Amino acid sequence: MDRTSLKNQAKAELNPNFSYYLRISLPALLLMAFATLVPFSTVHEVHRGEWHTLLRGDIFTVTGGRVNEYWQMWQSIVIFLSLLGVLLMIGVMFAMMDGLRGQSDHQFSWLQMFKIFERGEYFLGSLLIGLLQWLWVFLWMFLLIVPGIVKAMAYSQAQWIYRDAIDSGQPIGYTEAIKRSRELMYGHKWDFFVLLLSFLGWWLLELITMGLASIWVIPYRSMTLANFYLKLTEEQA
Repeated sequence: MDRTSLKNQAKAELNPNFSYYLRISLPALLLMAFATLVPFSTVHEVHRGEWHTLLRGDIFTVTGGRVNEYWQMWQSIVIFLSLLGVLLMIGVMFAMMDGLRGQSDHQFSWLQMFKIFERGEYFLGSLLIGLLQWLWVFLWMFLLIVPGIVKAMAYSQAQWIYRDAIDSGQPIGYTEAIKRSRELMYGHKWDFFVLLLSFLGWWLLELITMGLASIWVIPYRSMTLANFYLKLTEEQA
């Protein structure tokens, strides 16, 4: 699969409609930025009776009693917001797929920002498929790292497959979506891996700019990955 062609087609859809895609991506980007810049907090207890909170970088310092409760509460908040950001980004990628297929008028609406909640099947399916993917990849990585990475790539198209099945009026189960993803990715995992590696420079740019470059890079990368699935299904057809 031609990576240059995939990226050029993604940019051809993204660049003229960047304002639209940026606006519908904004909640997801903000939540993902928060989860990145404020990771699981380190909570310190000093002298009891001296209460103050310091939020600086990735350090959340609480002095006083009940430190463990604050630490657990802060972890729960970060996990919840991270999960919400991922789900919202899946919805954005659904909108990107519509754009690549010529099924979008690129007219901004609040519903587009929260497309993952447009249908209950989208939300529930994306959540449970994501949890199954995470669990199975974790179990594979628990054995060996490389097989875990291979399985992660094999399962990578399950969200798209599940959504397309719903839209076609032929819904499938969560494990069936993952099974079909494995079948679709047979012989294409290396292509997918190299495609991800081709964004290494962009990831470094995000790091150097303290995440500011993500405003364009994340939609660009997401659009390219959506286009990868589109080309896979076209080849299969």
